[in-house]
Amino acid sequence: MADYEHDDLIDRILSRAPSGGVVGGVVGRAAAITEDDTSRFPNSDGDQFDLADRQSLKRVAGLSTELEDVTEVEYRQLRLERVVLIGVYPQGATTDAENSLRELAALCETAGAQVLDGVLQRRPNPDPATYLGRGKVTELRDLVLEVGADTVVADTELAPSQRRALEDAVKVKVIDRTAVILDIFSQHAKSREGKAQVELAQLEYLLPRLRGWGDSMSRQAGGQVGSAGAGMGSRG
Repeated sequence: MADYEHDDLIDRILSRAPSGGVVGGVVGRAAAITEDDTSRFPNSDGDQFDLADRQSLKRVAGLSTELEDVTEVEYRQLRLERVVLIGVYPQGATTDAENSLRELAALCETAGAQVLDGVLQRRPNPDPATYLGRGKVTELRDLVLEVGADTVVADTELAPSQRRALEDAVKVKVIDRTAVILDIFSQHAKSREGKAQVELAQLEYLLPRLRGWGDSMSRQAGGQVGSAGAGMGSRG
């Protein structure tokens, strides 16, 4: 996505008056950043992964959009993601929210995904159960259906229980910024040692997030933890 397209996406997400409602995006589904006393978790991943680091991660030339016959631990649908971004931010942090969302969109595209839209909510802390508030989760579910997304990406790290609750609500894969960054490093690792280090980091990240372990293991008999083409959050 060109810079001006990023600007258009972010501007649309942030454009509506803070009077409540879904945040709209590229498909013209307008939205507002809600006013309910609703802040972001400290985003150490985003802080550490600065602009220079992102720019150094050149997008892999010729990323294929073809489905590949691969196996993986956690997710069922294996294809290039069509994503909706989500984030929570505190009162008075609109600029930070804009910059962070812009970074996340760039990271997702570097990983090979197509960013379709986004939902932001203003509140002092993410909901401990579902990250977004209950009403926003419903709006997110409707937005995912409307734009045909297959992945939701949270701007900050999700607790395993939050990810599971969101997946149950929106019926698509849910990952966070950390998973996207690990996926980028997985795609760019060249040496055997580098690939092993990335796979170890992914395993450490995935372990507390696994559910349906028995079913997943039966599906991946003889397979690896992740493979190129398995999608963000599952490549290794």
